[in-house]
Order: sequence, then structure tokens, then C-alpha cells
Amino acid sequence: MHGRYERRKSKKTKSVKKILLIILGIVLLLLAAVIIGVAVYYNSMLDKINYVEVPKITYTQATESGMETADTSPEASEETVTETTAPHVASSADYINFLVVGQAAREGEEARLADTMVLCTLNTYEKTLTLTSMLRDSFVKMPDYKGHDGGRIKLTMIYHLGSYYSDGDPAGSMELMNQTLYNNFGVEVDYNFEVDFEAFVWIVNAIGGIDIELTEAEADYLNDDDVWVTYDVEPGMAHLDGMAALSYARMRKAEGDNESDIIRTSRARKVMTILLEELKKEPISGLQNLANEVLPKVTTSMSKSEVTDMLLMVLPMLPDLEINIGGTCPANYKGEMVDIYDNDQLQSVLRFDVAETTKTMRAITEGEGLETMPTEAEETN
Repeated sequence: MHGRYERRKSKKTKSVKKILLIILGIVLLLLAAVIIGVAVYYNSMLDKINYVEVPKITYTQATESGMETADTSPEASEETVTETTAPHVASSADYINFLVVGQAAREGEEARLADTMVLCTLNTYEKTLTLTSMLRDSFVKMPDYKGHDGGRIKLTMIYHLGSYYSDGDPAGSMELMNQTLYNNFGVEVDYNFEVDFEAFVWIVNAIGGIDIELTEAEADYLNDDDVWVTYDVEPGMAHLDGMAALSYARMRKAEGDNESDIIRTSRARKVMTILLEELKKEPISGLQNLANEVLPKVTTSMSKSEVTDMLLMVLPMLPDLEINIGGTCPANYKGEMVDIYDNDQLQSVLRFDVAETTKTMRAITEGEGLETMPTEAEETN
């Protein structure tokens, strides 16, 4: 009797194990299907982006801005290793710089002027994102490019010329802009993004518009804009749809504004900060809808693998990410608007101190000399 009981028990145990293995196999198949489905969907989203290959600049070899090659001597390396208990010291390894350009060229148009240029500096250690507007009127020295001699020109023209000299390729715009920013301001751009105005309008509308406080002059300007703004607004807190938000961000000649880009770019940074804060609150489904519509309107120098790596790094820090409106490059107190004649035409340009501007921007974008940077109170005195 005892032997028959053991045999029955053994058969029953084998049957249970077999059922469990079948269930486990089904679960694994379902899990694999989900993973494959997610991977296929993610790759399909990545395929919507327009990718261009922009040659990497060896920044330490560019000498026009007076930058020095980094110290890589054994003594420097040894000192870094031995100071393991010292407080964290900011270094370029903490910073990633994204240049976001909004350009207004419509399909078929040749001019690709950089209407808006915002440098987004991500400090991965402090979990901050600082927005710095690159002033379009800056009178910069353009480097020689693809057989064309460089010269003094407004920064906004660099983007167009890079494309023009590259037979319409936006990679040329990005390459020439990156070299120009480094030579004149010491800014090392890691990745480039180009977004057209249609994408901006769509994003604002997709999140239901934005709330922003308007001065009386700003409200009057928007009410006079019959192209982009289809309703009247009042001074104070106003709700703007995508078209009105774009008009606000590009506003340059409201009463009290001057001819420089200082006030205009402060509005653009304010709008961009509000957008980023709102996007942080969006559910996954909302972000998916945004991505479907916006990604085809985005061109970047990042590769697909770089986009993935960046997402894996940035997504966990989003809840704690602090977004700073930042300032301008050149800084307000380091530039001067002057009138010059160019091809017999009078135009206003922004002259600036290259050395001082480079020092300021290296601190903001690479963490160099932060301990010697002036405070906000000192800057305005």
C-alpha cells in the first residue's frame, strides 16, 4: 500500500510541475510580447525624429576665443584621485549643453534664419536646467567654412549661411553655429535641436494653453497682432493659446522695448520655462500624443542611441529638476548696441567683450571659475 501511494503522489507532483511550467512559459511569452511591443513602439517613435550628422568639434583645439587646452598632466590626475573626501567641485563632466533653435522658414523657403536660440544647460549633479538666450544681433566673427571666408556678421545669419553653404542641409547650420558659438563665447554645444514654429504652436495647444502675466504694453501689442492673435487680452494674468504664445515669445517692439533682443528673449525664456514645467506634469498618455505630433517637426544632431541614453539619465531626475530662466549671451551688462553700415545699409548690432563674455559663459556652461562669478547684485551695479 505504501509503495502505491508513493507512486500516485509522484505522478501527481509531476503533473503539478508540468502545469506550473506551462503557466510560467505562457507568462514569459506574454512578457516577451510586451517587451517586444514596447521596443517596437519606442523605435517607431524614434523614427519620427529627423536626424542629421553634425561633425564633432575638438573644442580644445579652437583657439580664436583664447581658450586653453585642458590640463591632463599626471599631477593633475593624481590630485583629483587623492581628494576623495573633498566637497564636490563643479567640472565640465557635470554639464550637458543643448542648443535649441526655433527657425521660421516654411517648406520651400531658402532662408533659415535662427529666429530664437536658447542654450539649455543641464547640470546633472545639481539637477538644474538653465536657459540662456543667444542674442541674434550679436556681432560675431564667423569662421571660414567650406571654402567661404568668414567675416563679421550678425549671429542670426550664421544658421542660414551654414545651411546655404551646405546645399540646404541643416547639419551645416548646426556645425557652423556650434563653431561660431565656441569661437566667440566659449560655449561648447553638445547636441543641437531645431524646432519649427508649427511644433511650438501645437505643443502649447496640446497642453491647453499657458497662463502668463502681461504688461499693458504687451497686451496692446498682442491685441494689435491680427495675424497670430484672434482674440483680445487684458493686462495682468492672461491665458494664451499656441498662436498668441508664439506672438508673445517673438514680441520685440511693444511700447517701451528697445531695438536690442534683451527684452524679447526674456519673454521667450519665460514661455519656455512655463512649457517645461507643464510638460513635467503631463501623464504618459499626454506625452505620447505630444510626441506623435511634434517629433516629425524636430531635427537633431543626436543619434537614436544617444537619445535613448539621455532619456534613461534624465527621466529619473525630472521630479527634482529645477528650471532656471537664466539670462542672455552676451550678458546684458557686457554688450553695447551700435549702428554700422553693411552693404550701404544701416543696421544695429551688439558689440561685446569676447574675453569677459567667454569667462561668463564658461562658468554657466562648464562650471569654470564659479567661485569668482559676480552675484546678481554686483552685475547690476
